This record gives sequence, structure tokens and C-alpha cells, in this order.
Amino acid sequence: MMDVQIPGPAYVPTLVNTLKSAVERFPDTEFLVQGSRRLTFRQAEEESAALAKGLLAMGIGKGTRVGLLMSNKPDWVVIFLAATRIGALVVTMSTFYQPPEVDWAVEFHDLDTLIIEPRYLKNHYVERVEVALPGLTGQLTPELYLSEHPYLRRIIIWGDHDRSWALTGPQQVMDAAAAKPQIDGSFLAKVEESVHPSDPALVICTSGSTARPKSVVHTHGTVVRATFNFLDYFDAKPGNRTLHVMNLFWLGGINFNLMPALHVGGTLCFPENPTSAELFRVVKEEGITRFSAWSTQGAELRQAAAMEGLDVSHISGLAPPVDNVTGNPIPSERIQSWIGMTETFGPHSINRYGTPAPHGKGGNLGRNLPGVERLIVDPETGTPLPSGEVGELWVRGYTLMRDYYKKERHEFLTCDGFFQTGDTGLIDKDGFFYFKGRRNDMIKAAGANVSPAEIEVVLMRHPAVSEAIVLGLPDPQRGEIVVAVVVEASGTSVTAEVLREATKRALSQYKIPSEFVFLSADEIPRTHSHKVKKPELQALVAEKMGRSI
Repeated sequence: MMDVQIPGPAYVPTLVNTLKSAVERFPDTEFLVQGSRRLTFRQAEEESAALAKGLLAMGIGKGTRVGLLMSNKPDWVVIFLAATRIGALVVTMSTFYQPPEVDWAVEFHDLDTLIIEPRYLKNHYVERVEVALPGLTGQLTPELYLSEHPYLRRIIIWGDHDRSWALTGPQQVMDAAAAKPQIDGSFLAKVEESVHPSDPALVICTSGSTARPKSVVHTHGTVVRATFNFLDYFDAKPGNRTLHVMNLFWLGGINFNLMPALHVGGTLCFPENPTSAELFRVVKEEGITRFSAWSTQGAELRQAAAMEGLDVSHISGLAPPVDNVTGNPIPSERIQSWIGMTETFGPHSINRYGTPAPHGKGGNLGRNLPGVERLIVDPETGTPLPSGEVGELWVRGYTLMRDYYKKERHEFLTCDGFFQTGDTGLIDKDGFFYFKGRRNDMIKAAGANVSPAEIEVVLMRHPAVSEAIVLGLPDPQRGEIVVAVVVEASGTSVTAEVLREATKRALSQYKIPSEFVFLSADEIPRTHSHKVKKPELQALVAEKMGRSI
């Protein structure tokens, strides 16, 4: 059998080895900061090791499903590292989950242990869990056997509480370790040695506005190797102090922030709350040099900073993109980005941060990440298409998920091991990928397929446009008409006629929006991961236009 060499670090790629490598290189560098709670890499490792012993004493080990329902904070990271270093499978749970979603997450993932914080902002998670799991009513001990959730054995509330059905963390976890002195450092080391790169490390539930999320399972090897190889492309550098606002329960918080910090010795600074005042406090007091978040979050923070007179021009991710070689601003027509998905643990097509696009290749989303194969196929037949032709993107390689939880491989992979992304686009002769849209996002206008993404790219080039979202609305004559929803950039204004002329210069006539609707950013309905809720936005736009859908 061929020995395939996959790029990665020098050590065996497991999360515990990544942590120990960081401790060897940056022992006294601050790793996790939130208010007065400050942990160096060494301290984080020591805390996670102590918790890991307690988890082992409770019977948690390789393959145990541990749900983690907690906001961004150092404790989230320490618990995650403690669980994964003993081979447990961490199911990251959204803090936005309502009781039915908590119920689903516990039951569907066969959770053995659920760890929650008591409250965050206006969210009271203890009460929310009680509504989700009615079997807790009347429960007098923390040893659980609930008929509706038969695998669940314990819930640990990370903080003070008065519930008889829960353990208290971290105290009772540490007590469990103290009660079993045989689980010492040597015992833990032996457990850690048995964790293999092929072992599943975490489950990330992809966000969606309609159906249940898909539960994406990634292994230790994928988490470590993928993020190690992203370093050649991202802006994560030794000594970075990152303002951490991306949710850790979704991919971006892990692959763009947590793992890069472990690899390069960066510091993650967590705000106490998401208000602009708190973010500005952290920026000023902690000497922030890096900001990694959704584009809408960046735009909002830049706008708020400008109103406050706060200079953020030195912060990577907030400052305008600059050519790494010349130091000059990158022209808008030469800005390039990347594209990926939870299933590929982030970018499968990628460009280096601070590198302008080659002339004539503006808007490209990159070449393949080394070790990842991409194929453009006819979406109806699966036949590979030549370079330059538009089709569906298929991918395979070492960054691809192990599986969807509770799905067999034939349900999501082709017989050749390719994953059908559902994205449409083309790969040019030089290997650059250009995104055209999602297959199910296509607008059928007068018999022609129109890609919303293609129009959005053109509109976003205008300096007065902060965001552009293109939709199709039913029309009795044309089948659908193309409608562009536009959010104007702060301090600017633009007319529909100006934008119509801009699209006419770049697009075929049938792709020109029939209508332009101007909304504020706050009026755009979004999921908790900042994705636009297209059905709700369509209904809003139709109402404003006096149309039915």
C-alpha cells in the first residue's frame, strides 16, 4: 500500500501533543486572558491535566461523548484540552441553543456527560436544560438514568448552583481525582499515549436556518495537521494578541484562533461581553494586534471604532489589506480570499494573507491547499469538466471530515471518496478557483441560470456598498426576477441607477438586477453564525416591494 506523506508538525498530530509542544516552546507566554483570569501555556496545561485526571476518575475516557455548552472563556479551552487529551469526543454546543435544540443535541449525540455554565448575559442555561430534559424533575442525585436520554450519566454545572441533579465544576471534578490517587501523572501519560491521530476529537454542528444541523466529526490528525498547514497562509504570527470574538463552538473559533495560537504561541484575549465598550477596553488594555472574525463583525467594529476615534489601523484583520512585500495597500480589484467549509475544517482553496491577486485574477478564492484535491464536474452526470468551465466543486483529502455523526460514508461521499460541496464555480488553467454560487441558490430568470454570488461580487466592488445580497423573487412572466439587497457603507450613499450601470458594465444583460432594495445592516435577518436567512429576507423584500412569494 502506498505510504502517503501528509504535511504536518514533527510530532504525532494529536491535540495533547500540540499543547505539550506549545508548553515546551512558550511556557511562560500568556495563552488565555479574560479580565483577571490569565493563564500561560504552562498553567493551561497544568489545569487541563488536573481536570483530565478527574474526568478519568469519573469513568470518562476514549470515545466518551462530552457536550460542552459554554461561552467563550478560558474555561472552555481548558475543558476542551482536558477532554481531548484523554480521547473523549467533545460535542461543541451553541450557546444560542433553545430547549428543543439542547434536547436534540443530548439525545442525537448520545452524550454521556454534559458540561454547562450557569448563565451568560441573559441566557440561563440551568433553567434551559431543565426545560430540555424534563426527566431531571424530581431527580435527587447527580447520577442520571433518564429514559428519554439513556446514555446521559452526569451534568456538570461549571459554577455555583443549587440543583440536586448536577455536579459542581470544577470542584467535584477535582475531588474525583483526589479520591483516586492511582490516577497520577504516569497514569495520565499512558492514557495520552493511547490517543491516536485517527481518533475523533470533536463534533461541530453546522448552522442552518431550516433543517437540523449536520454533525461533522473531525479527528485529532485533521485538527492538528490542517491548522498547522494554514499557518503558511494566515496572519497568525508568534506574539500575536488576538481579540477573540468568534464562537468556539463553531469552526472559526477553533481553526482561525485557538489552534493557531497553540501552534505559534499567540495570546487569546476574550472580552467579558460583546459590547463595543468592552471590545474597545480589551483592544486598549491588552495591546491587541490581531482580529479574526466574521466580515460583518469586522465592519461593525471598524465603524464603531471610527465613531469613538479609536485607531485600529495597526490591528491585522481590521486594517485595510496591505501587500506583505511592498507594504502598499492592495487595490480592491486585486484583493483575494479563500473558501472552505466545516466539512473540510476550513479552507480547501486558499491564498496567502497579504498577497495581491495576479493581474486579471481579482476575486479568485485560491489554489488548493496542498494535500487537498479539487474537481469540477457536471452536476448532473458527475463527469469531470475541463479548466475554465463552470460546474460543481468536489473535494477530497486529509482535511475532510471523518464522517457525519450517524451517517454512513456512502451517504456523503462518492465511490472515489470525493465530497460533493454543492458549490458551483470554475478552476482556471492556473488552478485558481472562482465561486459562482450554491447549486440551490441559482435564480432561474427567463430560462437562464443566474448566480447570485457573481452579481454580489460586482456590487461589492463599489465603495459605497458594505454588503450585497442577491435574491430571486417569483415573477409571472420571467419565472423569477433578480433583486439586489444593498447595505450602504457608513457615511456614503448610492442610487439604484448607479449600481445598475455598474452591473451593466460587468455582467450579461439577463443578470442585471431588476430591482434594488436598500436596507440597514440591522434589518438583514441572520443566523447566529451571521449567515443570511435567505427565506426570511425574501419575505421581507417581497413585502417591501408589494409582491407575493
